[in-house]
Amino acid sequence: MNTAESIYELVKTLPEEEAGLVLEFVEFVRQRTQAKVKSLTAPNVGGFQAVSLNTKGFTFNRDEANER
Repeated sequence: MNTAESIYELVKTLPEEEAGLVLEFVEFVRQRTQAKVKSLTAPNVGGFQAVSLNTKGFTFNRDEANER
């Protein structure tokens, strides 16, 4: 018997009011989990700032870059 089945069997023995509380708790846990997933997958670009580099007059030398 898996966890969901075990919970179901226990909830069946509860009065309707207490079973409703269990349902509210399960919905809360599900919403919290979904919020965590969204926060982990959402890009966090708030800390980035635009950077402007003046590369006018810069000459790239591949051999010099490879020496570093």
